Amino acid sequence: MTDLVDSTVSLIKEVSLRRATVADAEAIAAVRVESWQTTYRGMIPDTYLDQMRIEDSFLHWKQILEALPAAGDRVCVYVAESEGHIIGFASGMLLPEPKLGMRAELTAIYLRPVWQRSGIGRRLLQKVARTLQAQGADNLLVWVISGNAIARNFYEDLGATLLHEQAFTWDGIDLKEVGYGWRDLSVLMASVHAMPTSSAVH
Repeated sequence: MTDLVDSTVSLIKEVSLRRATVADAEAIAAVRVESWQTTYRGMIPDTYLDQMRIEDSFLHWKQILEALPAAGDRVCVYVAESEGHIIGFASGMLLPEPKLGMRAELTAIYLRPVWQRSGIGRRLLQKVARTLQAQGADNLLVWVISGNAIARNFYEDLGATLLHEQAFTWDGIDLKEVGYGWRDLSVLMASVHAMPTSSAVH
């Protein structure tokens, strides 16, 4: 997989990050479904993953994107785009009430599998963090399925601290999740800048 990622990234002409629009809902849904079906094998039952439908996720994201103008920057969604195709996205929000001492939350971040480990995820996370920071957030929370070692390493490498572990239920499936947080967003920003990123990403 590493060779595949390296060869794909080497062929990137340009990856741009921008705010998501309602027109992106279907592409965002497709990225989410593909990411779940590859990332969560062994953590979530195959029967559930195999039955995931882009149409269902599309309706969810369409509602979120339609509500963005009214929410202002209290909620934000960014997409990563290459040659006209959305290859990843990230979203975040200010929390109505603090959780685990955190005032903002990274609510989603997904990339098509072949684009992972190319630095795009870090830049998407940075975009979300900067937007929420401008709205007054000085820290950030994210929840991860406990068995998702790749995601946990991603956040730990960027300076996140393990805050909490708990059981939760998703569509009738009993799972465990862990909460990570950056108590100081300047730590996250410094970690992103310290790690190399493809010059094609901007």
